[in-house]
Amino acid sequence: MSVVKDLVNIMTSKEKSGFIQYLNSRNKRNDARNIDLFKAYSNGDENKIKKTIGDNAYNVLNKRLSDRLIDFLGGSALDTVVTEESHLLKQLLLARRLFVFKADKLASQLLKKAEQKALEIKQYSILNEIYHSMIEHSYLDHTINQETLYEKLELNTLKFIEQERINSAYASIKKAYCVSERTGNTIHLQTLLKEKYSAFNISDLEGYSFQSLYQISMILDVEGFHTRNYHEIDLFFVEHLRKLQGSIEDSEKNMVYHLGLLYSVANILFRKKDFDHSLHFLEDMFVQMQRFDSKYHNSMIIRYTMLKSLNLNYIGYPTDAGNILDTLIKKYKPSSDDLLPCLLTRAMIHFQQGELSEVRLILSKFQRTDHWYEHHVGLDWVLNKNFIEILLHIDLDDIDFVESRITSFKRSYGKYFKENKRSQAIEFLNLVKSFYHSSSSNQKVHFIKKMNDTLEYRPAEQEDIFLMSYYAWLKSKIENTNLYETTINLVNSGKKKV
Repeated sequence: MSVVKDLVNIMTSKEKSGFIQYLNSRNKRNDARNIDLFKAYSNGDENKIKKTIGDNAYNVLNKRLSDRLIDFLGGSALDTVVTEESHLLKQLLLARRLFVFKADKLASQLLKKAEQKALEIKQYSILNEIYHSMIEHSYLDHTINQETLYEKLELNTLKFIEQERINSAYASIKKAYCVSERTGNTIHLQTLLKEKYSAFNISDLEGYSFQSLYQISMILDVEGFHTRNYHEIDLFFVEHLRKLQGSIEDSEKNMVYHLGLLYSVANILFRKKDFDHSLHFLEDMFVQMQRFDSKYHNSMIIRYTMLKSLNLNYIGYPTDAGNILDTLIKKYKPSSDDLLPCLLTRAMIHFQQGELSEVRLILSKFQRTDHWYEHHVGLDWVLNKNFIEILLHIDLDDIDFVESRITSFKRSYGKYFKENKRSQAIEFLNLVKSFYHSSSSNQKVHFIKKMNDTLEYRPAEQEDIFLMSYYAWLKSKIENTNLYETTINLVNSGKKKV
């Protein structure tokens, strides 16, 4: 795939409109074809332009469009990302520009503010750049103690190296997981952590901080998704979390990692079908969200509400689960990308209750490509959206759409599922397709045998909760039972074999 096509696929409609305006403002000739080529890429028709202008002219035009896209999206990212890190970079760049124009006092003030914030959020790489600028211009003010600046730079450099050792250790651990996916070898994370911490000379204080524990939880969450086996995840690090809570490290500067860690643990517990403990960690998370004048409440409330609704739904409270989602969705704009997981969760709850028109209405809001959603929301979301969409249209008796969607799904993700041998998504979809054509009772008896011969059954506690929910749909069709009740019984009993 070309650079331009990759970039176009991740752009929102608003970004595409803005880019066309950006090109218009820079085009000095009326016959420039860059906008035509960009629109062609957006519509998947770029080869038509190539045939019209020839290979050489196309390659030149394509290269220029690629450069423009990188410039535009790079600048757009800096303008729109509101993280503390991006704000620090803007302050640093502005301070350097002010030094050029001899506004030394204001530049120094900006650098001091940036230094204080960077220290709070442990942005040692940016701090090095801040100290570099401070030292470079320290001769301008005789009151500045250069020796103090040198000491700050040296101390920060040591912390930066320490941080990079931790990053290197986690990069090594992630690679080990990637290798295990190809080889099928089992990884014991606690043992691997000790090995890597020793290799990179990382102390327990460094290796089991809020930030490090959050990274550990994220690695385990990703591993659980790819293997579809959250059951084997060992939450050994929760012990370290409890030791950190209430300690000197339990401060505002670590709150982002603290909240992210609590959410990640709650999510893993949900996927392990340990709903009570998942809700316990969510309530702990909600309490933490109220600290520091509820500064982090708004940034975490969507994820908190979605996961709470999932837990409520699977312990037998679908109405409560739907209501808290509806309240959240009304409060925020439904078009917000942050709400996409909540919207899909709401669609799933509607579907399990047989409210098909509501499901169709929510799915109609998802207008972007699967590639865009995969990049912005994640593969798990895309796979669940496709499953719900296919099952919905079977219930709506729209078989032409179903045939087309299954074919498209296999084309897009067949390779992924083939490489990830632990997943049976393609086999399940083939069975769904086969079931639709098994109309008579004799055919359905034959189908049940085919289903039991096709699917490789795992113990209940090891099976993925969402895959079990889709199996429940098939089971409810075969046995002519209520979908939601079948789902809850299946998740609790774990016997998906019919």
